Amino acid sequence: MKSGIVLYKFLLMVFVSLVSLVVFANSENKLLNTNLNLDFSTMHIWRGGATSSVPTFKPSFEITGNNSTTGIWFAQSIDGEYTEMDLYFTYSYRSFSFTIYDYYCPASIETSNEITNYKRNTTDHTIELNVAFNGTTRFPFKVLVATMVYGNDINSETNKNNYSTYIELGYNVQIDKNSLNLFVGLNTFENYYSDKFGIINAGFTLSRNLQLWKSYEVPVYTSLVTNPTENSLYLNFGFKL
Repeated sequence: MKSGIVLYKFLLMVFVSLVSLVVFANSENKLLNTNLNLDFSTMHIWRGGATSSVPTFKPSFEITGNNSTTGIWFAQSIDGEYTEMDLYFTYSYRSFSFTIYDYYCPASIETSNEITNYKRNTTDHTIELNVAFNGTTRFPFKVLVATMVYGNDINSETNKNNYSTYIELGYNVQIDKNSLNLFVGLNTFENYYSDKFGIINAGFTLSRNLQLWKSYEVPVYTSLVTNPTENSLYLNFGFKL
């Protein structure tokens, strides 16, 4: 079964890539760019919650062209307790971006055989729409509004979608060769993230490029994240290849 999941993921990646090529090939004098990354971190934190408390590998692949980006993102913890595969499509206009995500988060790699299941009450997929203002050089503030619109976000009592909405404010500043990103994230109402309104994700990420060889640099980062609603605090380290 595991080999079948791996094959499905590979074929899905190929499919997404081909779709992107067809879409972008219609644009004259526009170049396609591909980007393959490997992110490794001591844990994985998402919107104030630790989805993995052990070291996690996170490879990703993107194709960009014009104002659009199509990507696929994986995550796998070293203990096998956390696995995730996300598909996304982003359209950018000036300082704004509009993204649709398909998050797939099975309980573990052993239970990920339902990757093609999109049935409303049993799926492990979550479809999310988000809008972001990404700031400008003169105004380096960021605003993200993200709403889950389908999938694994059902109210167990009413059997209706929660439409869980997350709002994040961010500020970027350059300090010498270091980049500092300050952020605070809000839960708007009782939903997927928390049972009440409040701050669920606040902290900072400090990153810089570490020169290993004369012409090769590796981005490294550290994040301090707190979730006041859950009374939790996380310290995370990572690097990207």
